Amino acid sequence: MESAKTLQKKISELKEERYVLIEYQNNINFEAEAQELKLNAAANNRGDMKTRLLDSDNIELQGMQNDDQKFFKYICGVIPVPQQIFFTRMLYRLSRGNAFVRYLDIDEPIIDPESGQPVRKSVFYIVSIGRGLSNKLAKLCNYFQASIYRVPERNTDACNKRLEEIDQGIDERSSVLKRSNIQIRKLLRQVAENRETGRSMVSDWRLTLKKEKMLCETLMKTRRYLTMIRLDGWVPKESVNYIKEEVDHFENAGQSGSIAVDDNYNVDDPAFRKTHGDPPTYFKTNNFTGIYQGIVNTYGVPKYKEVNPGLFTCATFPFIFGVMYGDMGHGGALFLTACFFLIFEESFLEQERRGEMSELMKYAFGSRYALILMGFFGFYCGTIYNDFISVPLQVFESQWNWNVNLTETNNEAVLNENYVVYPYGVDYNWYHTKNELTFFNSLKMKMAVIIGVTQMMFGITLGAFNHVFFKDYTSLYYVWIPQMLFMSCTFGYMCFMIIYKWCQDYRDDPDPPALIQTMIKMFLSPGAIETPLYDGQAAVQVTLLIIAVATVPVMLLVKPILNNKERQAEHAPLINDGSAAAGQDSSDVIGGALHEDERKEPEHAEEDHEDHTFGADLIHSGIHTIEFVLGAVSNTASYLRLWALSLAHAQLAKVFWQKLIIEYGAETADGGMRVIMMVATYAAWFCATFAVLMCMDLLECFLHALRLHWVEFQNKFYMAEGYLFEPFNFAAKKDDD
Repeated sequence: MESAKTLQKKISELKEERYVLIEYQNNINFEAEAQELKLNAAANNRGDMKTRLLDSDNIELQGMQNDDQKFFKYICGVIPVPQQIFFTRMLYRLSRGNAFVRYLDIDEPIIDPESGQPVRKSVFYIVSIGRGLSNKLAKLCNYFQASIYRVPERNTDACNKRLEEIDQGIDERSSVLKRSNIQIRKLLRQVAENRETGRSMVSDWRLTLKKEKMLCETLMKTRRYLTMIRLDGWVPKESVNYIKEEVDHFENAGQSGSIAVDDNYNVDDPAFRKTHGDPPTYFKTNNFTGIYQGIVNTYGVPKYKEVNPGLFTCATFPFIFGVMYGDMGHGGALFLTACFFLIFEESFLEQERRGEMSELMKYAFGSRYALILMGFFGFYCGTIYNDFISVPLQVFESQWNWNVNLTETNNEAVLNENYVVYPYGVDYNWYHTKNELTFFNSLKMKMAVIIGVTQMMFGITLGAFNHVFFKDYTSLYYVWIPQMLFMSCTFGYMCFMIIYKWCQDYRDDPDPPALIQTMIKMFLSPGAIETPLYDGQAAVQVTLLIIAVATVPVMLLVKPILNNKERQAEHAPLINDGSAAAGQDSSDVIGGALHEDERKEPEHAEEDHEDHTFGADLIHSGIHTIEFVLGAVSNTASYLRLWALSLAHAQLAKVFWQKLIIEYGAETADGGMRVIMMVATYAAWFCATFAVLMCMDLLECFLHALRLHWVEFQNKFYMAEGYLFEPFNFAAKKDDD
C-alpha cells in the first residue's frame, strides 16, 4: 500500500509539472509581467522605492533598469484552489507590493496521494523584485501546500523534451499503479472472502491475535520458580476430570516436561478463602435462562452459592410485566411476534452473522425468549381483565341485567336473582359504564398490593436459605424472623383483609368497611374500629401492632450485642497469652525469641477488633433496620405502579378505539363514505396502537418490571457481591469474532 501511495504521489507531481510547462509555453509571459512591475516601481520616487524594497542589498531603481534579469525573480507552481485567496493576501503583505501572483485554473482534478480524493488545483506564477524576497516567497509557498517547479527557457528543445519525459513517466507509472491496484484488490478479496470453513483469512488472523493475547495475559499470571511454573485458577468440579484427561493425553503424546493438576482444596474452608478469596460464580444457562440471568447480573452478580434470583426471575419478571401490560390483543400480538422469531431463528441468526440486521432488529430478536413469556402473561392477564384492545369479550353469561326502561334517573344494572360469581375474570358488563373506572381502580390497586407483598415476603423467605447455608444463625433468628413477623403483621394483614372482604357479600350493607382507613387507624388509634370486618378485629390488630413494634428493637440491637460478645470471647485467650509473654523475664533470650510472634498476635487481634467494633455493628444494624422498616412502606407503595400502568394501558387503548374507530370512523358518515373513513381511521388506529402501545408502553412496562425486581424484590435477600466465572476459552473468542 505504501508503494501505491508513492506511485500516486509521483504521478500527481508529474501531472502538476506538465500543466505548469504547458501554461508556461502558452499563457505565461514573464517579460511583460516584469515590465508592468517595473513601471509601477518607476511611478514612485526613489526614496519610496527603496523603503518598499525588501532586499537587503540596497538596490537602486537605476540599477534595476540597467539589468532586469538580475533584479526580477520568477516562481512557478501549483496550489489548491481553496488556498488562493489566503495565499494572495499573505504574499501582498510579505512583499509590500513588490510582487504579484497570477492563477491559471487546471481543468482536471488532481488526485491527492494522502487522502485519495480528487483536489481542484491551479497553476500560479509569481514575479518579484530581489533575491531575498524570492527566498521568502518560496517558504510561503511551502506553508500553503503549494508545489514549486523549475521551468526551462521558453520554446526550446529542453522544454519539449521535458514534456515528453513527463508524458512517458506518467504512462509508465500509471500502468504500474493500475497493475498494483488490481493485484491489491485481488489479494484483499482473497483475504476477505469466506473459504470452505465459512471464515475469511482476516477473521482467522484476528482470532489468532486474540488467542495470542489471551495466552500472554494468562502466562503473566503464573508464578515462576527455578524448575517449574505454577498457575492457580478456578474450574467447575464437573470439569476437573476433563482437565486431568487432557493433561494425561498431553504427557502420553511424548511432549517434553510434565504437568500436575492439584485439586485437593476445600473452597468452603475459611482459611482457603482468606488466602485465595471467594470463588467466582458460575451458572449454566441456555438461550432461555441466559436473558433473565443477564437481567440479574446487570444489577449485580450473586455471591458464590448465594440464592440466585435469576431462577425465579424467569417466571416473576414476565408475570409482573403482564400485570401492567394486560391485554389479550396486545399480549397475543407480542406472543406471536416472539413465536415468529423462534420459528425462523436460524434464518435470523444467519442474517445477524452476515451483518445484514439493523440495530433495532437485533434488540428485538435478541429478546425473543423474554418476549414470548411477556406476551403470554400479557395475554393471560388480559383474560383476567377481560380486555381485548379495550373491547370486553362475552364468553360467559353476565350476572348483571339492565333495566328494560332506561332513563336518566333509572340507569343502573341489577344483579340476577340467582347470582353466582362470574366464572372467570371480570364480567363484561362492568365495561362502558359510569363507574367502570372506579371499579377497575379498586380491583387493580388491591391486586397490585397483594402481588407486591407476596413477592416481597417471598424474597424475605429466600433470605432464610442464605442464612442457613452460610450458617449465619444469628441473622436467621434475630433478623430474618423479626423481618418476617413485621411484614406479616402489617402488610400481610392488609392483604388478608383485602381477600377476606372480597369473600363477603355486601349487597345489603350500604356501609362496608374501608380498608385504607382501617390500616391508618390501626397505627394511629389502636383498638378503635368504626366498621368491623370480622369479630374480634380490635384485639387482633392490637396484638399484631405490638408484635410489629417489638420486632424493631430486636432487629436493631440483638445481633450487634451477640457479635460483640462473640468477639470478646475470641480475643480473650489471645490477650491473656500476650500478657503472659510480656511478663516473662527479659534475661531469657531464648524464651523472648520464641514468643516474639505471640506478642505480635494480640496486636493484630486488636486491629481486627477495631475494624469490627460494637459501635460499627450498631450503626450497620441501624441502617439496615431503618431501611427495612421504611422500605416495607415505600416498596409496597412502589408496587402500585402495577395498578397505574395497567390502568394507563387500558385507557389509552380505549381512547384510540373509541375516538379513531368509533367516533371518527363508524359514526362519521353513511354509505360509501363510512367505508372510506373506516379504512382511513383504521390505518391511523393501527399506527397509534403500534407506536404507543406496542412499542413505547412495552418499553415502559419492561423498565418498571426491571425496577420492581432490582429494588423491591432483590433487596430483601440479595447481596450481589460476587463476580462471574470467566473461563479460558478460545471458542468464546471465536464466537465473539
